[in-house]
Amino acid sequence: MAGTLSRRSLLLAGAGTLVLVACGGDDDGGEAPESGAAGLTLARVFVPEQPAGIPIRLPLALADGDGALLVDVPEQLSVRIGPAGGDLGAPTMLPRHADGIPRPYYPFATTFPTPGPWRIVADADGRTAETQVEAKAAGEVPAIPAVGEALVRVPTPTPADPLGINPICTADPPCPLHEVSLDAVPEGRATAFLISTPRFCQTAICGPVLDLLVAARDAHPQVTMVHAEVYRDDTARQTSPAVVAYGLTFEPSLVVADGTGTITARLDYTFDRSELDAALAAAVS
Repeated sequence: MAGTLSRRSLLLAGAGTLVLVACGGDDDGGEAPESGAAGLTLARVFVPEQPAGIPIRLPLALADGDGALLVDVPEQLSVRIGPAGGDLGAPTMLPRHADGIPRPYYPFATTFPTPGPWRIVADADGRTAETQVEAKAAGEVPAIPAVGEALVRVPTPTPADPLGINPICTADPPCPLHEVSLDAVPEGRATAFLISTPRFCQTAICGPVLDLLVAARDAHPQVTMVHAEVYRDDTARQTSPAVVAYGLTFEPSLVVADGTGTITARLDYTFDRSELDAALAAAVS
């Protein structure tokens, strides 16, 4: 039934990729990163099934042979993609991102032109590692609001109207981004909507990215910022209406929309201060 995913089924949907970046993690699981030369692995910080035919952003990270994410990584990563069993395309250089977050990543913007298995091959400091993504046709992966589509203005909890969510924020102390419900943001205002759960997040990134959004308020006064939790209560079993409305099987997810309510950016799975600032600035440009 929608809205009743367990904590594990939500976070581990699509083969459990998010466990790769868990701090401590769960003993039972998740998929290991793909192995590479000399013990280098390429960690997918995203679910392995992705839509074909539309632009997507996929964060990549480097890990050691045991799957532990590396902090001391190159400033750039050379990445190529190609169909499984086929030729790889031209390399794309990805900059390292780690401003304000504990673990660096490389955001990869790409489009898988056709459904099927696709290889992602990375070269770093003379070593090569790769992973694989399964591109799916429309309707075969959960439909989530994309760039260019309308912001889904779902009601979100506020202190005055918690909507049955308790607690409405698991940050410690609770964050200030619950002053207004998402569906009550005035027309003409740019909006940044973050779904994350600092207390129950297995990726150890939900708290840091929420902190970044809170810290960005003064620099981006034209943007109304709203945070919603992943779960309805402390049992962390029943997902919140926001998760259901946005069709999420992962966390965290940040959606930024301009004053017309059109989505101008999505920053899913992880992001740093520089990506966040660019997304917020673009929504009011």
